Amino acid sequence: MFQLIRLLGRAYKIFWGLVVMAFLGVTAWLMWHGYQAERRQSQFRAEGRPITVEIDHTDRKPREVWDALGNFVYVGFAYRNQRYETRFVNDTLWLSKGDRIELRYHPRWNAFEQLKPTLKSNQTRVVSRLINWTVVREFKPENTLLAGFVIVVISLFFFGGGVLVSLTGWTIIQDIARLALIIALGAGALFFTYNAIQYYRYVDDLRTNGRDTDVVVLDTDRVSAGRRSSWRTYTYHATFRFQGRERVVLIEETDYERINSGDNRLTVRYAKALDDFIPVAYSPGLTQLIPPGFLWLLVILFTRNGSVNRHRRLAVPPPGSARP
Repeated sequence: MFQLIRLLGRAYKIFWGLVVMAFLGVTAWLMWHGYQAERRQSQFRAEGRPITVEIDHTDRKPREVWDALGNFVYVGFAYRNQRYETRFVNDTLWLSKGDRIELRYHPRWNAFEQLKPTLKSNQTRVVSRLINWTVVREFKPENTLLAGFVIVVISLFFFGGGVLVSLTGWTIIQDIARLALIIALGAGALFFTYNAIQYYRYVDDLRTNGRDTDVVVLDTDRVSAGRRSSWRTYTYHATFRFQGRERVVLIEETDYERINSGDNRLTVRYAKALDDFIPVAYSPGLTQLIPPGFLWLLVILFTRNGSVNRHRRLAVPPPGSARP
């Protein structure tokens, strides 16, 4: 009876492992496609030139999986006595023969493509980069997708390794997975270390290159960084108007309490080159050092644990061998 329960539990674990692997595999495939599409868009945007063409035929029959995700049409046209065809997404227009559209032409590839519209941020309200700081904002869209693809592939490797161990019992897979985990943790530690360095460098640039100015605070906000009341921490924001736009900056708790008590003036430092503010009394603290410190600690612990286990296995004599 107990063997049957153990067998069912093992089958249940393997089944859900396969389900998660399938989900991660599809996610990795979608991210890779998104990375390739964004990279192609970036190259067309940087190296291509706008060309207006006249459509001479259209085809709305699906050709790819992605055709089910939007209102698409394949348009054909002539340019310099050559025939071309490209996929065009038209959410608001019904394109037909004789319509003129603007595409991007890449001379080196001799190909046309539609550029996606660039999203414009709200220019009436500007939030300081110090709020929810991350260097990922500096990444190009294709690099962000590539990083996501790598993370998903690593997760797929771990789940796949777990399923293989359950099916075969091969311990070498566990050793490979442990090494891959250490490499992944090391990469994460390097990223968050770089993120922290850039954060404190940005704070230093604001302080060094900024000029002091007094502003009138219009509103304040207290944002919780945790859900549990015993572990809950807060960050404090202040909103003021500068050159016709609302600006949101980080402030200290003492400034938050002072402003809410009736004194709504705040001295900030403005760096024109960065177009950002930092309050004169604001201290960045050490919170940005926690993620890299934690990950580096895990790297050390896993490396040490793997080394100890390897020495223990080497110290155990093989079955049937005589002890000295």
